[in-house]
Amino acid sequence: MKLLPLSPALGVEITGLDLARPFDEEVAAALRRAYAAHRLLLLRGQDLDQAAQLRFATLFGPVSHRGAFMKEADASHVSNARPDGILGSGVLAFHSDHTFFRHPLKAICLHAIEVPSSGGDTLFADVLAAWDHLPAALKARIADLSSLQLFDYGGDYNRRTLEADAPADAPRCWHPLVRVDGDSGRKALFAHMHTTAAISGLADDEADALMEELAGFIADPAIGYRHVWQPGDVLLWNNIALQHARTDFDPLQRRTLRRIPIAVSEAEAHEETAQAA
Repeated sequence: MKLLPLSPALGVEITGLDLARPFDEEVAAALRRAYAAHRLLLLRGQDLDQAAQLRFATLFGPVSHRGAFMKEADASHVSNARPDGILGSGVLAFHSDHTFFRHPLKAICLHAIEVPSSGGDTLFADVLAAWDHLPAALKARIADLSSLQLFDYGGDYNRRTLEADAPADAPRCWHPLVRVDGDSGRKALFAHMHTTAAISGLADDEADALMEELAGFIADPAIGYRHVWQPGDVLLWNNIALQHARTDFDPLQRRTLRRIPIAVSEAEAHEETAQAA
């Protein structure tokens, strides 16, 4: 098993490992160390059924069954080619998943089943580095601010969710704009344009201007990695330390990725709650 850097900012490609075959605890420990150090793992050319992908994904935590698509399933499909597909087409702005719950996802695992000939790339941004790069005055300004994270599962996934438009049962939660990543202990910029409905103490226009400013730091290519998908790719990444986005692609071309969301453990959830208090 070898580790090859994907970018100066984040991520490694792991070669010499077939995830379709069982692996021992020594390999599992090496994978966890690589994840902790690099925040994103790529394995190419993997021919996996759902059970094999689950065996790999659950090395890093339990499957999350929250949300409209996971209540009775261990996986869903990001797809424009399946009747049960979600988020099938279009551009997606930088975000982390499930920020609108008390405990956001710990990690996400995707397996590429079919991909378009071009486009549909997934972009990653290291928001640990984004925080590090903020000017001191901006760090001081946002250090004690919180944002209302809100999402409407029945709405337009490519538009920002506003509180005035969201149904009463839409999931929502206040989170600090600066969050500690449980894996590294480092501060992460926890700002998400798509799901931020309000920021504590700021008028709407002030909140909008602040989010635009922070989004510029997150989208800096110097702290990112662009993944061009190939069939058989498996990606697993830290959902707090990294944000992800998607580029546009021809909706007439098929794109299907099997998605397994990974939750924090009970112990990690208790620690997050204690930190928030």
